[in-house]
This record gives sequence, C-alpha cells and structure tokens, in this order.
Amino acid sequence: MIITELDYRRIRTELIENMSGLSTLEEYYMLFLQQSISSVAQRIVADFDKAEDLKPFWQNYPPIQRGKSPTGTSIPWSEVGQTAIGSNIIRALAFQNSEITYPGLPSGSDIRFLAHDALVHLDVKITGPNDMEGEVVASPNQVSGDGISWQNGVINSPVIITGQRASMIFQPELPPFYIINGRSIPCLTFFIKGIYGVKQLGHQPLTRLDLLCVPNGLMTFDGPKYMLNSGLFIPGKDIISHPKKRVRVRIEPLGAIAAWRTITIWQR
Repeated sequence: MIITELDYRRIRTELIENMSGLSTLEEYYMLFLQQSISSVAQRIVADFDKAEDLKPFWQNYPPIQRGKSPTGTSIPWSEVGQTAIGSNIIRALAFQNSEITYPGLPSGSDIRFLAHDALVHLDVKITGPNDMEGEVVASPNQVSGDGISWQNGVINSPVIITGQRASMIFQPELPPFYIINGRSIPCLTFFIKGIYGVKQLGHQPLTRLDLLCVPNGLMTFDGPKYMLNSGLFIPGKDIISHPKKRVRVRIEPLGAIAAWRTITIWQR
C-alpha cells in the first residue's frame, strides 16, 4: 500500500485530537505486559540467578568492563538480563496472546511486537549498585517522536534536553504511529528494568523488576508536551562522543504524569 503525506497528516491530526484514547491504549498494554511478565517472574528470577551456578564456565572470559572509570566491583550483567528477562517475556507474550506477531523492523527496542491495535517496543534495562536506580538510559530508537512532517517517511523534531550541568540535542527515531493495511497503529514504548545486587563478583542476584511506560511522542513532544515536566528527560551518557546521543528518562517525574506508568512487578 502506498502511504501519502495526506494520509499521514490526517491520521496524525486524528490522534492528536484523541490524546485520551492514546493514553488509555498505553494503560491497557501496561496491564497486559504486567500480567504477561508476572506470569513468568519466577522463571526470570531462576534463570537470571543461574549465572552464579554457571560461573566456572564463564569466569575466565567475563564481560568487558564498561564506562569511563569502571570500579570493577561488579561484572557487567546486561547480557544476563537480556537473556533471562527478554527471552522469558517473549515466551509469555505468545501464551497471553497467540495473535501477536514480530514484524521485521530493523531498529527499535529489544522486543518489538504487533497486536491488532498497537506496535509495542519493550526494552530490557539492567541496573546494578553502581547505576542510577531512578532512571533508564534510552537510545534514540527507543523513544517515539512527534512525527511532525513527512518526507518519503516520518520526520521527528529534534529536541533540546537540559540538565543541571549540560544540554544536548536529542533526536527521537521511532514514529508516533505506523500505518499498516490502511489502519493507524500507535507506537507504544516500554522499559522492563531488572535491578540486581552484588554479593560478590559473579554472585549478582536479581532483586526487583520494574515496568515503565514512556508517553507516546505525540504526548511527550506535542499536545500536553510531557517533556516539559520537571526533570522527565535529562542528558544521557556520552553526550559529546556518542553519534546517536542517548537520553535519561527519570522514573519519579514519569510516575507524576500517571501512577500506572511506573510499577514494580516483582521484588525479592
């Protein structure tokens, strides 16, 4: 199907005029994801903590320490989280809704699935004792933009993100919605945040699972402009050197928009 600029602009206007419906859809999928992830929470915990049992088979070739000045007090655990959390969630989604498909998008969050009325991006984030627990670092392809214009495809406005010590230009890359078979399909963005503790190197058990929903780009950067909420976005990591600058999404301001946007699914 050929999508014209006229089609695109018409649908965008309709969605902006029905912001409450967009928010209701996000809340619905927040509950859907909560139920799906809760159903496999114990399996996630067991698989996550299995890394300690398997330590003799990986400890001589551990993940490379990251960041400018790593403390070395913990082992990078992102691969453990993406495997134990992400794989179990995909399994749970299929049980919850057999109609879900996984479209071949070349960029986006770790998990991308299409339901009948939404295309959901869900990214797995892992937080240890040396990380900031009250935020997630989001790449441009994990945040939807305002879709302000159309040039053979969606164009999002770049936005200025200001923190206490620095400012940066952030370029969201996900569209606010897709058009599939002539229907508008909103783009919804979520994060599942696995928080772990460190007993000793390699003994780094999961302690909590949080689920977060960032408002669609039409609400964040247009309409109510939630980006203006105090401290919702602040500059992310490597804002000088990284070619695609990341942004930090802060959990407390996110919860101030609506309490259901930040929930704890499991806690040890």
